[in-house]
Amino acid sequence: MRTLLEGDAAGLTQRDLTTLMSSDPNTVASLLERMEGAGWISRKPHESDRRAYRIRLLEPGRIQYEACRAIAVDLQSEVLAVLPETERGEFLAHLDLVSMACRRAADASPRSPR
Repeated sequence: MRTLLEGDAAGLTQRDLTTLMSSDPNTVASLLERMEGAGWISRKPHESDRRAYRIRLLEPGRIQYEACRAIAVDLQSEVLAVLPETERGEFLAHLDLVSMACRRAADASPRSPR
């Protein structure tokens, strides 16, 4: 939901989402089916690619995202409470570095669909 919310206002394609989420096409397709069934997203034909659709987050999806984000922020605060407050930012920065290294490794993998 966050990727859709922060993405192109015209909507993202399933391929865009797969890449941005570092996921596989089948997982993203299944997730989008469930989100569409819940009324959280819309799929409109892409203006220049007849095989693709523009996927956009609808208002009910944005509301659901905000509710989930609030829970995630509370959980993050609870989990990070084991660290001294002065070290939390540095920990999150290091975690981001590890995440980026994992993404680069996945992208460089010979099994990567990209």
